[in-house]
Amino acid sequence: MHNYGGSAGSGRMVVSGNGRGGGGGRRNSTGLSYTHDGLVDTGLTTEAGSAADITQSKGEEDLAERRVLFMGMPRSGKTSMLTVIFDGMLPYDTLGILPTVQRISYPMVAGIMVYDFPGVDDYSETQFNNISDSVYEGEHTSLVYVVDSQGDLQASLSTMYSIIRTAQSVNADIPINIFINKVDGLSDELKQDIQQDIQSRVMKTMTYESLNSSFVQFFLTTIYDESVREALSRVVRRLVPRYSSLETILNSFCSKSSLDKVFLIDMNTKVYLATDSTPTDSLLYMFTCHTLEAIEEIMTMCNGYAPMGEEETGLQKTVVAMEGNTKIYIYQVNSYLALLCLVSLHIPRHDSLLEFNGSKIAKAVRKILPS
Repeated sequence: MHNYGGSAGSGRMVVSGNGRGGGGGRRNSTGLSYTHDGLVDTGLTTEAGSAADITQSKGEEDLAERRVLFMGMPRSGKTSMLTVIFDGMLPYDTLGILPTVQRISYPMVAGIMVYDFPGVDDYSETQFNNISDSVYEGEHTSLVYVVDSQGDLQASLSTMYSIIRTAQSVNADIPINIFINKVDGLSDELKQDIQQDIQSRVMKTMTYESLNSSFVQFFLTTIYDESVREALSRVVRRLVPRYSSLETILNSFCSKSSLDKVFLIDMNTKVYLATDSTPTDSLLYMFTCHTLEAIEEIMTMCNGYAPMGEEETGLQKTVVAMEGNTKIYIYQVNSYLALLCLVSLHIPRHDSLLEFNGSKIAKAVRKILPS
């Protein structure tokens, strides 16, 4: 696979597109409803299919069935993470954010809701007791605990164990995702040392207290690069309806179209909901995020934002050509999702093949994740 790195401006870029809409600037995410339709035949042959009609529904105020719970001590950085991802705030502008005092919800596609809870600690019984045990219920609930890597680790981990005990008493199999935050400015060696130290402490304590450590993941994060989006991607894809079906059709897409990698990306947040089964390179994902941002800025300056059309011809199709025969192919699934494909192998008439197969895969994704 071709190695990628840096931003979208690291090579000569030529952008071409057709269709209406889908390339606008930053917008707040909106939740979509979904049903459990079966996997359809993707039909990667020689005739294009028609697009499904896409409609929008409002997110609910009550706790969603598929939810991610962001918790941590005050000033751990969880609110800064979410405002950067969902509101498009610049990282340096988050320095003046006031502490979170009530639960805030951020809707995503596929019926997933992300919740930001006020900071909790062992020394504030009121804060801790204000969180109802019922928030941890459900097989589609995932817990994210944010640890400030440059703060008081002992106090932060002690608070985390209290939350885990409560969560597992209600939901024994709840996934626990530990974001080791604020690692910007640290050397790679120091980052790994911090992660190993925290991971060792957590696993030993959970084993000693007979807590379930089968669903624990650790991530190094900072709001100054795409690590926080990649970490959230790995969290939410567990909650995506029929994820195994999505992975199957994306594997088929890669195989039949000679792609290096393909992502199903939420265009509002740049969080990917699914990808093929090949390992994901962090630099590669960073490159795709920067490329999408560059394309959105170009489209906004040139055309502005127009609503998505009802027919497939109204969906945006974009090809970005880089130096070294590398191309990024973007096929819009609906007004919220896009297939982002990377290919470095030059094949005659490859663009036509990708556009046709991309149309078929987009149609299959709409069957799995209808709005």
